[in-house]
Amino acid sequence: MKEKLQGEATPEQIAEWKEKHGKVFGYKVDNKICYLRTVDRNVYSLALAKVSTSPAKFNEIVIQNIWLAGCEDIRKEDTYYFGLIDYVEELMAKKKGELGEL
Repeated sequence: MKEKLQGEATPEQIAEWKEKHGKVFGYKVDNKICYLRTVDRNVYSLALAKVSTSPAKFNEIVIQNIWLAGCEDIRKEDTYYFGLIDYVEELMAKKKGELGEL
């Protein structure tokens, strides 16, 4: 039997989030998990507004606004938090095209 992760959501809850937000991501570390949705323009704008006061606030605002559920240690303990913020850019809903001089 698979060991339950701290903060683990039910399959039904994950299905609800997918219905509401589209993609849902799970971040696992040390038997803990949290769930995040993608970053949209509103969250990005809100986070950018805070950069002028403190660049570190950008990631904090993003995580705060895309967090769905999970083990609070990931948000509150620096070692886990710093690992999570490495993925903030990957959570931005974007499609990269090709840019070239014509």
